[in-house]
Amino acid sequence: MNDNWRLIDDSPEEAAAFANGLSKSDALKIMPMGAQEAAAAISAGTFAPSGVLMDVDLSNEAGSQQSGPGMAQDIRVAQQKRAVPGFPIVRFSLRDKVLENIGHDSSSDDIFDLKIEKDGLSTPEARTAAQAKLIGVREIYDALSVEGAELLQIIGLTDEQWCQWGSTSFQSDFDIGDRVHLKAGPLVRMMTHPGLLIDEEMLAVRLGVDHVNSKGWEKLAGELEPYAYRGVADGCFIRWWARGIEDWWQEVIGADTPLAGSTIAQRLELLSPIIADLVPLQMPKGSLGERPWRYCLLTKESQQQLIPVDPARAVKVKPRSSMPTWLDPLYAALSIALQNREDPRLDKEDLRRLQIYIREG
Repeated sequence: MNDNWRLIDDSPEEAAAFANGLSKSDALKIMPMGAQEAAAAISAGTFAPSGVLMDVDLSNEAGSQQSGPGMAQDIRVAQQKRAVPGFPIVRFSLRDKVLENIGHDSSSDDIFDLKIEKDGLSTPEARTAAQAKLIGVREIYDALSVEGAELLQIIGLTDEQWCQWGSTSFQSDFDIGDRVHLKAGPLVRMMTHPGLLIDEEMLAVRLGVDHVNSKGWEKLAGELEPYAYRGVADGCFIRWWARGIEDWWQEVIGADTPLAGSTIAQRLELLSPIIADLVPLQMPKGSLGERPWRYCLLTKESQQQLIPVDPARAVKVKPRSSMPTWLDPLYAALSIALQNREDPRLDKEDLRRLQIYIREG
C-alpha cells in the first residue's frame, strides 16, 4: 500500500495546489495524478494508494476517455475482484461540475465514501475539517483490513450498549459486506450523516443550546462524555450516540418529557440548574416550531450551513436514493422549501399543510 493519497484530476496545476493545501505532514500525503496514468495502474493491478480524491470531470486531459464516476466504478470492480486492495474513494470536485456532469443522478453515490466540494475549502477551518475526514476514513479502512475485525471492537461499544444505542439493521448492512469497502460504506455513513451518531452541531440543536455563545457548553459536553463515540477514528469524527443522549436526558436529568418532545425553553429549564451560562438556541427566521431536532437539508446542500428545524413544522424531503432506516429522515425549513418549491424531493402535502397552518395562525 502506497502511503500517499492520489488526487486524480484533469488540471495538473489546480490538482497540485489542492494536493498541497490538503496535505498534512506525515498524517496525510496527497499527490496529483493524471487520469490516464491512474487508468493504466488500475488495469495492471498496481494501483494501491492510501486513498483517492476523484474529480468528476476528467475530459480536459488529452486522451482521457473516462469520467470520474466511471473510473471510481472501475476501482470498485477491481477491489471486488481483489485485483487492487481496499482503499477509500472521495468525490472531489467543484459543485458546478458535479451538477453539470452528474446533476441529480444518485446512481454513483454509493461508489464514493465521502463527497468534498473544492469550492467549500476556502477557509482554514474547512480545510482542517476535510483533512480530519480523510484521515478518519483511512483509519476506518485500516481497522477493517485486520482479519477478523468485529463491529463492536471497531465502534467501541459493549454488547449491552449496542443493544441500547445501535441498530440491527445497521448490523445487517455491515455483516453482509464481503469486502473492506463494502463494510466501510455503512460505517462512514454513520459518521457523516445524523442517525445513530450526531456531531457537535446536532448535539447542540437537540439540547436547545446556542453552543457558540454559551460559556458553559464545554462543561455540558464534558457531562456527556459517557455517551461520546470512542471507536476507531474518534479523533477525526467527534460524535455522540444519539440514543445515549436521550437516555441521559431521562435517566440522569430525570425529565418527564422525552428530549425530542421538549421545547427549547423546557430543555434549558432543566439544564440551567446543572450547567451555568447556557444560551438558548434561537430558531432562525423561516424555520418554524420550538422543538428543534433535525436540520434543513436544502441549506446544508447549497450553503454548507446547518439550520435547525422542528420536524413537526418542517417539510419532509424524499431522498434521491434509498436511505437505510438507521439514518435520520430528511427535512427542509419551510421558508427554504418555499424558495425551492420546484424541487421534486419536497413533500408537496407537507408544504400545503404548513402553508395552511401559517394562514390560520
